[in-house]
Amino acid sequence: MKGNESISGKDMIFRADQIDLKSLDMQLEKHLSRVWSRNIEKQRLAEEWEINLAKLDLRNVIAHGTYGTIYRATYDNQGVAVLQS
Repeated sequence: MKGNESISGKDMIFRADQIDLKSLDMQLEKHLSRVWSRNIEKQRLAEEWEINLAKLDLRNVIAHGTYGTIYRATYDNQGVAVLQS
């Protein structure tokens, strides 16, 4: 690239094996839960066992097992473990 040239979207190349689809999926789910929770919270009260997914931040995988994957996460600035089955 020379001078003031910029990279356009069509010039960017990504290797499929370098894209972390699981992380992208979790980010999308978190974003959608924020949007949906805004509308749902106005309509009904949450059950005692329900959490606000917008406050959940998945960090990294701790382990994979028969029943699912365990993630290290934070919820409302508190360390938690999350099982995704």
